[in-house]
Amino acid sequence: MADTNIRPFRCAWPRLRLRIFAIISLVAPDIRSATYPASGTLLALPGDAHVGMGVGMGVEEEEENLGVDPASWSDYLNTLFDPVFDPGVTSNVSAVEGQTAHLVCRVNNLGTKTVSWIRHRDTHILTVGSFTYTSDHRFSALHREGTNEWTLQIRHPVVDDTGLYECQVSTKPIRAYLVSLEVVVPQARILHASELYMNEGGVLNLTCVVSPSPAAPEYIFWYHKDQVINYENDLSVEVTVRQEEGRTVSTLLVVRATLDHSGRYQCAPSNAARASITVHVSKGEEPAAMQTSCSPKMQHHQHMLISAASVYVGVFLLS
Repeated sequence: MADTNIRPFRCAWPRLRLRIFAIISLVAPDIRSATYPASGTLLALPGDAHVGMGVGMGVEEEEENLGVDPASWSDYLNTLFDPVFDPGVTSNVSAVEGQTAHLVCRVNNLGTKTVSWIRHRDTHILTVGSFTYTSDHRFSALHREGTNEWTLQIRHPVVDDTGLYECQVSTKPIRAYLVSLEVVVPQARILHASELYMNEGGVLNLTCVVSPSPAAPEYIFWYHKDQVINYENDLSVEVTVRQEEGRTVSTLLVVRATLDHSGRYQCAPSNAARASITVHVSKGEEPAAMQTSCSPKMQHHQHMLISAASVYVGVFLLS
């Protein structure tokens, strides 16, 4: 009874294989067209693989004439459905120290293969599939079911995390896509000297540059005398922020400065240490810098020079 159940399946198996090959031939241009004559002709397959098509053969003869080289056929299928990395994904990532970094790897035709992330400098395995494979809990794998993106997430990155990371696929041989990570530490600076002198009624313009800054900081606060400037309520102050090539620029503008605008100003971005400047606003037509920077002794010498020049001009006119 068992033989009668198995034998029809064994007889149908060679024909089932041929149907599978016929379906594959529709999507695989490398499989050449086959004819089906009444006697044993071979169906051409990739390389040296052939399938016996003898009609009227016994089951044993048909199985013996199934001349498919398993290794050759496997290699061919691998070339058809091999995983392929998407070159459109950036291979250079810049991240700010302390802010979460994401390294993206996009793999098409992954099939049953597995994606792993490896740190290049010490070949340390970080993630395998969706599982974290390291004791450093800052690293984790992000993957949403049904998508072809496998992302390495690094929380609280530091400068030492800078380097190459490999997105590996478990093919034979293993295929890898390299992603370069640079972790930077932004610095803030105000584009003036440590002190600024100006006259009352003039324009106060302070510019703070945060660089390097691959992404804009979450916020940039301005402080005056250690108090946050609320420029939404204080209409005399205008603050703007713009993102330029690898840096963030914030500008504080006061159209008509008063004596109350004197004092220390601080630029405080979320991703860098504060930068400060002291502003001196004074009355008078002469430049405030000249009034405040001259010592009494120098002012006396200036007065003597002016007096001598006046005497010389008076003598010259009288003569």
